[in-house]
Amino acid sequence: MYNKQASISSMQKTSDQEIRGTKEALIQDLEKKLRCKDNLLQNGNQRLTYEERMARRLLGPVNAASVLEAQSEDNMQNAQHQNAENIRLQVPTTHVRSRPSSRGDERGHDSIQEKFFQPRFTQVPEDIIIEEGRFCRLDFKVSGLPTPDVMWYQNGRMVHQDQFHKMIVSEKGFHSFIFEAVKSSDAGTYECVAVNRAGEASFAVKVEVIAKEHHTPPTFIFKPQSKKVFEGDTARLECQISAIPTPRIYWKRNNEMVQYNTDRISLLHDNTGRICLLIHNANKKDAGWYTVSAVNGAGVATCHARLEVATHANKPVPAPKQLRVRPTFSKYLALNGRGLDVKQAFSPEGEFQRLAEQSGLYESDEL
Repeated sequence: MYNKQASISSMQKTSDQEIRGTKEALIQDLEKKLRCKDNLLQNGNQRLTYEERMARRLLGPVNAASVLEAQSEDNMQNAQHQNAENIRLQVPTTHVRSRPSSRGDERGHDSIQEKFFQPRFTQVPEDIIIEEGRFCRLDFKVSGLPTPDVMWYQNGRMVHQDQFHKMIVSEKGFHSFIFEAVKSSDAGTYECVAVNRAGEASFAVKVEVIAKEHHTPPTFIFKPQSKKVFEGDTARLECQISAIPTPRIYWKRNNEMVQYNTDRISLLHDNTGRICLLIHNANKKDAGWYTVSAVNGAGVATCHARLEVATHANKPVPAPKQLRVRPTFSKYLALNGRGLDVKQAFSPEGEFQRLAEQSGLYESDEL
């Protein structure tokens, strides 16, 4: 029993001695580090951080130095591990710049880190084909820090804003390049360049302009004239129109569309713009006000003319039919439309016999 207690007391003494030795070694190490820190503070005129001051106030110089030293070692290990992980994943690094604090201090200065991000286009327009004179808008979106400056180049030449070209910037990086009225000179390849301190980015878009056809509204070289025709005659309503492109032609009679290309009514025209409405065998229903309209993409032209259909005042009297006299064997055989020939009517018997022989008939004795 005594031996056991003696062994226990000797083990406690040994462990106490080891603890004291460890404590003394740790305190000596901390004192060395604090002396080095103080020397650096005095020689380098460096400034303690808020965390260091609070640690010294709460824990004392010795304990504060040990705690801060352990934190610095952990931070270094974490930084090394993070760098290795970034290298493995090939994460692009951002540009960082340090600038002095706005608060002046004779003993030292704090540094503020700024991050720069290179411009990047997240939305770009596609190539476009547009007709001359139309409105055109190219929309795109760009990101970057600081906000990048945007410039446009047409076939290598910088484009400046004017009354026909507008450059609009909206929120969240949306930009627009506007053509108020596209001209033939606007055709070409456009390059958009975004630049900031971290770098630049660009994209290209092709604009093709289709020449606009020269349009002229319809005009009458000569207009249709009012006419009067008789029933059964052919009526002609003629005019000549100039227009580019060739206009569509419409005819109306008393505000009703005329159905031509029929057996009686037809429409004729040629390359010189001459137009003729033909009405064969005109009748009273064809009379009225006629309206001709010419329409194309540039405009409309309209003209009116009146057609009158009259009846003939003096109709020709038909010729009377001639009387045809049948042959007879009486004494009045010579009677015709010109009167009675008395001499032949009372001629001798031989004349009657001659006529009877010619006809093949003989007079009966019973008569």
